[in-house]
Amino acid sequence: MTDSPRRRPAPSRSGLGAVGAERYDAMAALGGWRGIAESVLPIMAFISVVALRPAALVPALIVSLSISAVGLISRLIQRQGVTQVMGGAALAVISALWAWRSGEASSFFTVGLAINAVWLVACLGSLVAGWPLVGVLLSLWQAAAGAGGDEGSGDSETQGPEQDPGAHDGGAEVEGSSGPWGWRADPAQREARRRYALATAVLAGVFALRLIVEVPLFLAGDSAVAALGVARIVLGLPLYALGLWIIWLLVSPLRRG
Repeated sequence: MTDSPRRRPAPSRSGLGAVGAERYDAMAALGGWRGIAESVLPIMAFISVVALRPAALVPALIVSLSISAVGLISRLIQRQGVTQVMGGAALAVISALWAWRSGEASSFFTVGLAINAVWLVACLGSLVAGWPLVGVLLSLWQAAAGAGGDEGSGDSETQGPEQDPGAHDGGAEVEGSSGPWGWRADPAQREARRRYALATAVLAGVFALRLIVEVPLFLAGDSAVAALGVARIVLGLPLYALGLWIIWLLVSPLRRG
């Protein structure tokens, strides 16, 4: 008599992909301790140098970029997924160039504010159009999982835009749907549309709260750059993790049918 093979659990997903997982793993959603460090340390280093020496903009930028470079090189050497850290490094470089050209430390945060504004507009626009962004993304990942089968899952050690489509059992598939977009047209899936809309509103709230707090600090100029940096850290990963958890609570019942 042989034991039946154990079902391998779906890997934890990062970023927005975590909301379609079987269970919510906050640390995995943020990319683990390594992902957190790669996101937070460059900002902490920048605001620390500027706080100690307000005129030392270039050294602050160099220190911040150096930390991002170390994270990128480390992942390349270890042959780990680099999509997130490359995105972070690109953001750091653009932010540094913007601050260097303007000569103002507060300009280091301009690109991040713009990205939050774009995400907010995308969320609100999707709600107005009747295509809630969370539902659209989960449907795309579900379709990708169906197309990819069990041929691997990729790296789950990253956070942010990079997500792992995962296995069939980990997606937010709505029972009885006709294809990944069934929730859009099926009258019986009104509850799914409602939950996706609420989840998208929560995601929009995350970006809106960041802008509400950070924009006035940004407009205050270099005198508030330390407070802006702290706000960016506090309203970054902690708020993101909380928002993803609320979204997961909203959409997880759809997977269970």
